[in-house]
Amino acid sequence: MKKIILILSATLIFGCTSDEAFRTGKRQLEQQGYSNVRNTGYASFCCSGEDTFSTGFSCTDNKGFTVNGCFCSKYGKGVTIRFE
Repeated sequence: MKKIILILSATLIFGCTSDEAFRTGKRQLEQQGYSNVRNTGYASFCCSGEDTFSTGFSCTDNKGFTVNGCFCSKYGKGVTIRFE
């Protein structure tokens, strides 16, 4: 039983990001003039409860400021970009 709980916990913690969502969101940000888009891993409490994946990012805007946020997605849905 403890092994099952450990596996489920690890899946929830480490399995809630999406490389595909990151690539799509990064492309969208770069088209809007952002640069240096970096994946910061799982972003807890950034997306709505209906989203399956929440992938954090950090990037630079066109004025040189650092911007943080997350890419929210779920199966069958596009990527939503949320800024902090």
